[in-house]
Amino acid sequence: MSVWESQYRSAVAEITSPGALDEKILQQASQFKPHKLETRWLSRTASSFTAVAIIVLLVHPAQYLGALTPKLSGGQSAQSSPLANWRPAAANPAPTAADPWFELRSEVRAGNYLHLCQQWREQQRGNQSERLPRELESLARQHCRLLPGH
Repeated sequence: MSVWESQYRSAVAEITSPGALDEKILQQASQFKPHKLETRWLSRTASSFTAVAIIVLLVHPAQYLGALTPKLSGGQSAQSSPLANWRPAAANPAPTAADPWFELRSEVRAGNYLHLCQQWREQQRGNQSERLPRELESLARQHCRLLPGH
């Protein structure tokens, strides 16, 4: 224990109040009691307002919490909702006629490199007029080997 702590404790121990003063303070404190009629009235009023607020929130949560609810009355249907026809974007777009390499890419994705290697060999010999796309060429270099020409 440090010096200042021991000095503080000794100073606090010396401070005392006379007994008559203590009794006088207790008598004054006992006179300060809340009026029971006013407190009960305020408590009942606060409880009533709280109960009404809870009922309102439970009965109409959409109106007071800002939730969106579709209107189904008056001839409208759920189909008129802007979210009714929403669909997530497709990961891979559907094949189109504009992509002539779709079938070959599908085979390569499935792990079948036979047709890719045939077309790549034809391209290396110069027999094919249309070149393979870059990604298919790089896959052909990795998975196919050139065979000597006939």
